[in-house]
Amino acid sequence: MKRGALIILAGTLFLTGVGILSYPDVRKLISDHENKDTIARFQEERQQAEEAAEDEPYAELLRCMQDYNARIYADEQKELKDAWSYEQNPFDLDTAGLPEHMVGYLTIEAMDQKLPLYIGASDENMSRGAAVLSQTSMPVGGENTNCVIAAHRGYSGIPMFRDIEELEPGDRVEVANLWDTLEYEVVKSIVISPDDIDAVKIVPGEDLLTLITCHPYTQNYQRYVVYCRRTPDERQGEESGGEDPLLGRTGIAYVSSGGEIRKERLLDGAALSVCLALCAAPAAVWLVQRRKGRRKNGSQGPQRESKTRRQ
Repeated sequence: MKRGALIILAGTLFLTGVGILSYPDVRKLISDHENKDTIARFQEERQQAEEAAEDEPYAELLRCMQDYNARIYADEQKELKDAWSYEQNPFDLDTAGLPEHMVGYLTIEAMDQKLPLYIGASDENMSRGAAVLSQTSMPVGGENTNCVIAAHRGYSGIPMFRDIEELEPGDRVEVANLWDTLEYEVVKSIVISPDDIDAVKIVPGEDLLTLITCHPYTQNYQRYVVYCRRTPDERQGEESGGEDPLLGRTGIAYVSSGGEIRKERLLDGAALSVCLALCAAPAAVWLVQRRKGRRKNGSQGPQRESKTRRQ
């Protein structure tokens, strides 16, 4: 009875410990699977858009987004409230048949991330992937645009933009929309205060993509910003003359979160090892007791047999 209880206790502790410590990995696997399905459905819609050519509703949606980009540039983004703005989606994506109102998806190979892309940083959109901030350019590219994309610095075990500090100048970031795949190149990273609106505004003459997330890791009193410019070949070899307006930008003082993230990973690994050791202890005790029992029974066997023969 005691041995059976030890086995049950060991199994329960083992499964509980492994379940708790492996939750982030399991959650990431589930999220990756969900994202792949969502992106696959979007790619099917994109294929239909390519076959539809200039037919509605895709061409009309593209014109609306381009007009929106031109309008907020002309208005100097006067409705931009802060560096994490959200307002109701200004486009009717239902008519385009887009799954879950996706506008595209974001691929960052240096971070091993591929995230669905939505319009507006609502809680729902941010829980499902990355989001285009309102009053910033739609992700269709073009001169005088800056598409600002936000994502959590990790969400329920899903990395999202957790490892954003690993991005370096020259790394590629791709945005696939309904009509094309736009390629951008990381130029510079800075940290800003949440109310620094100018840091995420459109730069005249530029075709930009800006990634933004909370900083430091697990906290939110600053914003980590990564500026990306449309690659030269995507801009048909056009080069802006004079001083680079992005390289001249400076943020506020900050402390890197790289150490905290590495420490978290080490602690998770150490905790898992300790858990496995503690879970294995009852099983080890049971095995030792079982072996002792076998030896004892084995040593008593011949004596009983000889005693029976004498009788």
